Amino acid sequence: MFVITVNRKKITKIALTAVCIVAVGAAGVGLKNFFEQDSATVASGKKTKLTTTQEMVDYIAEKGFTADMQTAQVAEVQVPKKFDDSFNAFNEKIKQNDGLSLEKYKGDKVNKWTFDIVGYSEDDTKAVAVLLIRKEKLIGAYILEKPDGIAKPMVKQNQDAGLEQTSADGEYAAEAEKQTSVTELTAADGMPTE
Repeated sequence: MFVITVNRKKITKIALTAVCIVAVGAAGVGLKNFFEQDSATVASGKKTKLTTTQEMVDYIAEKGFTADMQTAQVAEVQVPKKFDDSFNAFNEKIKQNDGLSLEKYKGDKVNKWTFDIVGYSEDDTKAVAVLLIRKEKLIGAYILEKPDGIAKPMVKQNQDAGLEQTSADGEYAAEAEKQTSVTELTAADGMPTE
């Protein structure tokens, strides 16, 4: 027969040890969730999960633009596996919008949503809002001016006066129909390449 005697000191030590283990475990889970959030969520403090076209239009409206929901189009595209200088410059534009970045999505397939912007500028320049979404999570957003293909951060025009523009070889590929094949993001998508 085996007998264990426990006094108040031992019970207190056991209880404190159990509380510490639970607290450390909870803190570890909390830290893991914090670090798994993308930099956009941390930087902006806003939700970046977009599951419906209405949520996408609302996000664009938060940035100061009016998106026409009737013009919504989606295409599956692939983020390049390697970024050249032009694409790095483009990614810097995306970072100006809530700290989003395509860096950790190299080689991944993403959904590229486009919406025509109503009343984009006084000089009748046309533009589309582009949202890059992977697994319902916003990973990139920018404005693409038509027809010249200039990609700009998604900030209201009067706020972006000092921001450098990146031209996509002066071309813009109209997306009249949905693309069914997976393509790599290129200059035609408003993303500069060499």
